[in-house]
Amino acid sequence: MVTDRPDFTESASTVAPGRFQFELGYTVAKAGDETEHDFGELLARLGVLSWLEARLGLNSFVLLREPGPDQQGIQDLTVGFKALIRGASAGGSRLAPRLALLGGLDLPTGSDDFGSSEVVPGAKLIAAWDVSDRVVIASNVGWAYGYAENERYHQGIGSLVTGYSVSDPITVYVEWYGLFPENRAGGANHYLNGGFAWLLSPDLQLDWRIGAGLQDPDPNWFTGVGLSFRL
Repeated sequence: MVTDRPDFTESASTVAPGRFQFELGYTVAKAGDETEHDFGELLARLGVLSWLEARLGLNSFVLLREPGPDQQGIQDLTVGFKALIRGASAGGSRLAPRLALLGGLDLPTGSDDFGSSEVVPGAKLIAAWDVSDRVVIASNVGWAYGYAENERYHQGIGSLVTGYSVSDPITVYVEWYGLFPENRAGGANHYLNGGFAWLLSPDLQLDWRIGAGLQDPDPNWFTGVGLSFRL
């Protein structure tokens, strides 16, 4: 089982036809005087064809604690797909990456403080290199057409991750990712994080991650845990 969590980078793999895969988790993030708790992070993936999956993101219930009154609400629903462009070939060069395309829409279904009032489209090109039997390097390059304060804005997305299989069930990773800009106010934000995934069975996985933003405010960190399973 290959999941799209706990790292930010999406995998260059799709769910097998007729199979359902569910990925969920919890994250706590600290930024200055604010602490945000995200409960859910639910992504449902359905294998449609050998090269295509359908995706539904129910995302999270958010609790934001700050010096003033706490805020709470739900994030927008997302729908999308992932399509393989180039898979691994037997005996092929390790320099040739596996490629996939992910596309989706954020639908204006969330709370006022945690969602958009307009549909937000986005797409990512995914590349992954099997450097060895234990090492994988992957990258995402993407774009979203965000909406905030009654105006549209373009957002670039980039990431680079290295995963290492410590043993058959345990993989560790380290990752950089960035948002350009993170929101309509502007300013590129960069993050570093790492963690592990523990495959308890062919259809059940636990994960953990921890990371930090490289921009103000201080402190600026996050950590989270997750569970993924396949039916």
